[in-house]
Amino acid sequence: MNHRQQAKLYYLYMMSDGDISDNEKRLFGTICKKLQLDADDKKHIMAECKEITDQEGLNCIEVIRKNAKESYVFGALDIGLTGYASDKDKAVILWNLINLGYSDALFSSQEKETVDFLREYWQIPEFLYSEMMDVAETCLALEMYKQWVDTLPETEDKLKKLDQIKKDIKLTQETIETTISEIAL
Repeated sequence: MNHRQQAKLYYLYMMSDGDISDNEKRLFGTICKKLQLDADDKKHIMAECKEITDQEGLNCIEVIRKNAKESYVFGALDIGLTGYASDKDKAVILWNLINLGYSDALFSSQEKETVDFLREYWQIPEFLYSEMMDVAETCLALEMYKQWVDTLPETEDKLKKLDQIKKDIKLTQETIETTISEIAL
């Protein structure tokens, strides 16, 4: 699966619940930078995804199911699902999807269906999937706590708490990234 195909999968996924939040857009931008995709690439990917949903009348899970078959359709529908991604790459992609799903504080049924299908299709071990979900839910709880702390009066203590929460979120996310990088799937 090449980087454009990954980004297309992510963007279709973001569209699956009918709304793309600002947090999803920010995270998508970060992922695209990691994938070394520039603004023009992003623009083309977004247009292709819109074409898939508007003209082809397909949603994310339908595109994924078509790509899971050996005789999938090429062109805009090609997200490289049957490509040559390693097991670790597949785990990273699944983690990115889960992270995107939780970025708007609502892991929708469409997002869950997509993640569940890919987990089974790629044979991602249940323990790794469970750890990913636990980490995502922990980060969501920390984000909610951060929002609450942000409503407190401006004090030195508030700034320290906010800084600690950011560190905790980063550390929590790094644990799953370390697990993925060290695991032999």
